[in-house]
Amino acid sequence: MKFWKKIFLYSLILFLLLFNGGGIILIEKIHGENLNTAIKSLMYKYLNVQSVMYLNSDYLTNIDVDSESNMKNWMDIIINGYSINNVEQYNTELYSMENKEITSDLKQKILGKRQEILQAQTGKKVFIIRSINNKKYAFVSSIVNLENRDFKLIISRDIQYVYTERINNYKLFILIDFIILIILSIGMYIISKKLTNPIVNLSNISKDIAKGEYDIRVVESKKNDEIGVLEHNFNLMIDVIENNIEELKTLNESKQRFIDSLNHEIKTPITSIIGYSELLLKGNVSEEIKIKAYKYINSEAKRLETLNSTLLKLTLIREEKKTLKKVNLIEMINGVENILKYKLLKKDINLNIKIEDVNILADKELLEVLLTNLIDNSIKASSENSIIEIDGYYNNEKYILKIKDYGIGIPKEDLDKILEPFYMVDKARTRKNNGIGLGLSICSEICKIHNISLDIESELNMGTIVILGFDKENFYNEI
Repeated sequence: MKFWKKIFLYSLILFLLLFNGGGIILIEKIHGENLNTAIKSLMYKYLNVQSVMYLNSDYLTNIDVDSESNMKNWMDIIINGYSINNVEQYNTELYSMENKEITSDLKQKILGKRQEILQAQTGKKVFIIRSINNKKYAFVSSIVNLENRDFKLIISRDIQYVYTERINNYKLFILIDFIILIILSIGMYIISKKLTNPIVNLSNISKDIAKGEYDIRVVESKKNDEIGVLEHNFNLMIDVIENNIEELKTLNESKQRFIDSLNHEIKTPITSIIGYSELLLKGNVSEEIKIKAYKYINSEAKRLETLNSTLLKLTLIREEKKTLKKVNLIEMINGVENILKYKLLKKDINLNIKIEDVNILADKELLEVLLTNLIDNSIKASSENSIIEIDGYYNNEKYILKIKDYGIGIPKEDLDKILEPFYMVDKARTRKNNGIGLGLSICSEICKIHNISLDIESELNMGTIVILGFDKENFYNEI
């Protein structure tokens, strides 16, 4: 069952239970009060008749109370003279103790036993409601003593109007109930459809998303209710999904490039080795060609060895646990400068170092590999008689280390790929320098395991800036 139908049906069921239950309770309460009022009125009437009889009992001293005709005449005088039975249509009956009728103005003929007569008691008023000819009558009876003789006095009244009023109230209630139910049904249909429209819209959009349409979005309502929040969160979820898919696509493309590059890096030297080895196997080549072939085979074999060791190093960096120790950054930079000194002298490159003193908590060997690779890349990219600037300074709660060269730079389209394994911007220059495109990948992995941010800014023929960001957790604090 659809959600809007559930809202619609449950609302109507709840209304029927509450409204009808409340209506029945209210009608029955009104009926009870009306019945109680009628009974009280009948009781008052009984007391009135009884009082009049006692007030005129001195007249009985002059007549024979054993004579039923005398008592009947006396009661007629009392009833008519004092207008006891007025417009309210009360009925008065008087019976002997033998249940013989003395007088009665009850117009309805009652068949069967008269419990109101049989149950009459001295000093106690008996109240009975019974049906006579499909009408409700209330009876009050008791025994009265007149001139030392007991009589049974019964006062009755037609109270059918009380029950008729209850029936009429139920009829009116059912009519009102029916009208309200129709209005409520129409209203709840509109409300339930309107309330669930955003949910239906979300459901339809989710189906489209399941088909791969990630560019669609829910039109968010301006209301800050649960539906509005749900729509907003739904759009945020789609954004995250779309971003994750794009990241997965990028990662997949990166992996594919890695596989293609690895295949190329392995296939090229193997092809050269096989080619020259086949040439040597022929045996009819000159000594000069043999030496040249031996050199190519040796060079390509060493290239494969370098590739293997570098890939192994990259794997170990990812998997091995780092050993964190206190490392002074100035001392580390000076050490790297000494390692690369022969390359700096060869190209007559000056290394300008301006570093604020700082102690870093890091793996010394890995940090040395990181800085060596980055500075070495700057040397390779720089022309002769150039400079490389290394600046280190505090910036708020971070420490920034910049390595800037004024070399050939990197095209913008390559900046987002240079950290990928085997990616080479200038393949010819990289091969000339015996590079295989894994240096920056190793640097990236070292930064990741140390939580160091790595950013590269570059412009073609303008140079490159490598920015390392050290957070508080990278600082070494003396205890």
